[in-house]
Amino acid sequence: MHHEELDAYKAAIEFVAVAMAVAKGFPRGHSGVGEQKRKNGKAEWVGAGVEGASRGVAMASRETTVREYRERINRVIFYIEEHLGEPMNLGDLAKVACFSPHHFHRIFAAFTGEPLAVYVRRLRLEKSALSLLHLDVPITDIALASGYETPSAYSRAFSASFGVSPTEYRRGSHGIPMVGNRLLSLTTALEEAAMMTPDIRTIEPFSVLFVRKTGPYYEAAGAAFGALCGFAGPRGLIGQGTRFIGISHDDPGVTDESKFRYDACLTITRPVETSGEVNTKQVAGGKYAVFMHAGPYEEFYGTYQKIFTGWMPESGHQLGNEPCFEVYLNSPDDTAPQDLRTEIWVPLD
Repeated sequence: MHHEELDAYKAAIEFVAVAMAVAKGFPRGHSGVGEQKRKNGKAEWVGAGVEGASRGVAMASRETTVREYRERINRVIFYIEEHLGEPMNLGDLAKVACFSPHHFHRIFAAFTGEPLAVYVRRLRLEKSALSLLHLDVPITDIALASGYETPSAYSRAFSASFGVSPTEYRRGSHGIPMVGNRLLSLTTALEEAAMMTPDIRTIEPFSVLFVRKTGPYYEAAGAAFGALCGFAGPRGLIGQGTRFIGISHDDPGVTDESKFRYDACLTITRPVETSGEVNTKQVAGGKYAVFMHAGPYEEFYGTYQKIFTGWMPESGHQLGNEPCFEVYLNSPDDTAPQDLRTEIWVPLD
């Protein structure tokens, strides 16, 4: 580095140190870094200030890089979810993230905890398992929709993941849902579902601000809403008409809880400049069956089972391709668990 460049660099760093000092409330000329050394001479103190400011700049740079990487990996994750039934290759996905293919697969694994190919295969198979349980379509169609060229290739992959063939998986369930570790009788499920009368509503697509978290449902939901409200609150994005929505992408009967994907969302009515893990998207419009869940969130799973095992088969409706979502009508912060009310929106074809 030339002397002129070095002087300019030091001047810039010293400017940052002064700016940091002002922000922290220190008097100009006192950055809070290298105070002791200033007593021994101005040059020594400035050097300490430069060193401290350099560390601050480096830390800020690393935080910015992590945030940018998370944004880019999130773009890939959302792209994968929207194109699960289509061919994908490393090069195309790397372009979505704006990374070179050479580094992309390592960065993806570092952020998600899974190699890219394993991640895509798992999502495809888990989505197909739900189709086997809830859709009356041939297994060949499910195999092709899952991105497999032949039913035999799909069957081998499915068996390796679930321990049984797709046919055995569909036949073995018999439509009997699991609640906790016990079987809920089909008769009970049907009787309880018969008492559920949803509203059938048709809506337009709407925009939401959201944060995705992965992990056990309650941990992921709490962390996601914490990050979302921490971003939206100071920006004035939460008002009286704001709706708080949760989207769970996985079924606990199919996906390991450590890999549950949960989107904490809030409705928005104007464009928002996002950053880091905060993104925007549209919730699909169309026809929905809207059920009212009364009581604790811990009982969601039982309500979903009644809907899919009891109400759906008898309703004459077909399940749509979009995920279900929950609209939280009140808050556990000021509402007793038994008094919580949540709308469960189930997409219809």
